[in-house]
Amino acid sequence: MPKNRERGSSPGQEQNPKGAIRDLFDIPSAALGDSLHIELSGNTEAVIGGCSGVLEYDENIIRLSGKKMSVRFTGRRLQLRILTHDSAVIEGFIMGVEFIV
Repeated sequence: MPKNRERGSSPGQEQNPKGAIRDLFDIPSAALGDSLHIELSGNTEAVIGGCSGVLEYDENIIRLSGKKMSVRFTGRRLQLRILTHDSAVIEGFIMGVEFIV
């Protein structure tokens, strides 16, 4: 029985298990921890998954690290309301979101 391969890949190129699961169930890569996952509620709240720490924090800038990049939120009266080992919730008046590779 042939091993699972990435769609469009040639024989001999093996796929990693996360990639196989992602393709089989058509799941976005962010849901499996490959990158940051951000959900915005208007411009007043951001829920971030896949973050691993705080790089910068004040009332105008919050920068969080991820596995492959960091993300910087700019605005006014920003607060880090919840912080766990892999997620965060930011509240305040969010004016910008920047991805830093």
